[in-house]
Amino acid sequence: MKQLIIKEMESGQRLDKFLGKYLKEAPKSFIYKMLRKKNITLNGKKATGSEKLKEQDIVRLFLSDETIDKFSQVK
Repeated sequence: MKQLIIKEMESGQRLDKFLGKYLKEAPKSFIYKMLRKKNITLNGKKATGSEKLKEQDIVRLFLSDETIDKFSQVK
């Protein structure tokens, strides 16, 4: 599980756009599927992706470290 806290620079954008930037290599269909299955949550609740992020929001990714590394290319 990875927890991301939204900073001031990241606030104001939609959740799905933020996830698209964070998980650059992930197809949009994968991101929306993970949102539907509650593997990605916003402030502990199910999210649709259209929510506007605010500073200090908490995005949790209930994905394996290998999956996150593969899609974000953070090595």
